[in-house]
Amino acid sequence: MGSILTNAGAASALQMLRSLDSQMSGVERQVATGLRVEQASDNAAYWSIATTMRSDNGALSTVQDALGLGAAKVETAYEGIAATTDILAAFMAKVVSAQQDGIDKNKIQEELEQLKQQIVSISNSASFAGQNWLRSDMQGQAGEAGAKTSVVSSFNRSEDGTVSVGTIDVDLSKLALFKNGGGGILQKEPDPDLGHGLGTIGGLLGFSTSGYGDVPGPVFDQPFTITKFDVVTVAFSVGASNDTFVITKSVVDQALGGEIGYGFDGDIESTADWAKVLQQATFLNKAPSDALLTAQGGTPNIVFRAIIPLAAELITVQPPVHTRTLPPEGIDILDIDVTDPDIDFPTITLVLDEMQQKVISAGAYLGSLRSRIAMQEAFGNGLADSLDRGIGRLVDANMSEASSRLKALQVQQQLATQSLSIANSDAQNILSLFR
Repeated sequence: MGSILTNAGAASALQMLRSLDSQMSGVERQVATGLRVEQASDNAAYWSIATTMRSDNGALSTVQDALGLGAAKVETAYEGIAATTDILAAFMAKVVSAQQDGIDKNKIQEELEQLKQQIVSISNSASFAGQNWLRSDMQGQAGEAGAKTSVVSSFNRSEDGTVSVGTIDVDLSKLALFKNGGGGILQKEPDPDLGHGLGTIGGLLGFSTSGYGDVPGPVFDQPFTITKFDVVTVAFSVGASNDTFVITKSVVDQALGGEIGYGFDGDIESTADWAKVLQQATFLNKAPSDALLTAQGGTPNIVFRAIIPLAAELITVQPPVHTRTLPPEGIDILDIDVTDPDIDFPTITLVLDEMQQKVISAGAYLGSLRSRIAMQEAFGNGLADSLDRGIGRLVDANMSEASSRLKALQVQQQLATQSLSIANSDAQNILSLFR
């Protein structure tokens, strides 16, 4: 049926042409941008995922920059530690040579002073981005606030969408050559009596007892610290068997150091802590065949208890003996003077060797940090590339397919235009009937 009022063919052709124009617009945008999903309206789910992943990738880029900054700090500290190791070796050689008879100790001391100044210069200069890990402003022991720093190492997004930043902790107490208040690798130890002094050693000093079964132990009175200089030896007997137990910083650290919230600092804070330390000394540090006695947390204090085969035997605990292997303040490398007539060369040599071992350990610690940061950088680069590829799979356009599609749509558009032209000529055909 022909009609001059309604041209169904033209309407159909026009509708097809509009559809093709819309499709061409989308394909041309894909070709121009390279993206199959550019806007949320293209695919809301994929657009949301890709946008989040792009944000995460930007955060990862910042993390990589932070890792580079951390690596530079580690390198700077390592160079300072390596140089200090060489100087300490020379320092030790000079001190050893000063012990020879007939040698001019004044000249050796002049050389030592130059080495001291060089160590101080190194510790002052090993700074990067305003941080100096070899000469910190830390106070006191390693477990206190301010003794650590960190390097940003990762950006993490959990399954529920929450984000967090991972860090690599750096224990500055292992690196600081000098600290305010003492306690650096090359300094005297802080005076242990300034806070957690031994006092009565948790009630053990002057304590003695005897009895059967659960024998009341020392009454814990106040927190205290067993330093590396302290050795507490207690003689005891169970029946006819005699033995001793020894409490040192190592024993305290074995008993408490691995627990959450405790540092390897020799601190004993409570009755429960003290019972664990006594058990470590009396039972856990001995072979099963050698153990005679153990210590248990009582109510409210501590009890000594014989092992089961000796449960009926008399327990006798003697007063402890407390000694210090070195003066509590230790030795500061800057105070060493080989011209001092009262100098204790064996002690000086012992402390210098201990300092050198600590510096070597600091170098090894920095080396492990450097290795870990390098591995994290490599992983971060790989992860960023993986995210880029993942985003591409979601939203990138297939350019070969888009190009072919565009050409096909152009042909269809031309055909639709021809179809519209033919449909529009129907009115002329009808008009010719009336001529």
